[in-house]
Amino acid sequence: MSSSLNKRRAVKPMFSLSPVLFRNSDIAGRGVFARRRFEAGEVVVPYAPRQRRVPAGSPEAAGASSTKLTLLSGDQVIIPDTTVPGGWLCNHSCHPNATLYASGAGRIQCLRAIAPGEEVTIFYGWVSENERERDPCCCGAPGCRGFINFDVTDEDAAHVEIIDGPRVVMGDVVRARFEEYGAFLRSIGQEQVEEAIANVLVRMKGRASSASKVG
Repeated sequence: MSSSLNKRRAVKPMFSLSPVLFRNSDIAGRGVFARRRFEAGEVVVPYAPRQRRVPAGSPEAAGASSTKLTLLSGDQVIIPDTTVPGGWLCNHSCHPNATLYASGAGRIQCLRAIAPGEEVTIFYGWVSENERERDPCCCGAPGCRGFINFDVTDEDAAHVEIIDGPRVVMGDVVRARFEEYGAFLRSIGQEQVEEAIANVLVRMKGRASSASKVG
């Protein structure tokens, strides 16, 4: 009786059923690796198993943004506890197999099937201002774009018009580059980044307009 009970206990160790492994990555630092097969649409891992939430406009949220690990969820910012590994460790790829969802507590979810041992990667979708080479990319994926960030310059902003609130109309000078990047985003299921780019253009255009009035 006791021998049978011990055997049943032995096949249920506390941490052995984790679906992912956190270990060193060839891309950068530590990464997230599948321990089993995941199918498209499956949730792989929570973004931050342990986290704090602060108001989006608070000084704490602004200060934490420099880590590039915070996640905007509604009107709150999720700040991961980096002593506990989670989806926040996922590396960027220009051909990601998963994506980050900010709703709720935040989660990493498959875009396509992920094989055991494969690194789980996401598309960061960073948009920078006048810092073209800010974030070099080391993903090694076919068609890697060379940089994680998509840079928007003051010259770009000078060739767009903002009408009907946030609607952005681009001039011929910049349209080709933005349309090419938009097509790329849609090809990897990351078209939401186009909204972030539009928001940056609106912000830059607003700053330029304010500066010209002061001048």
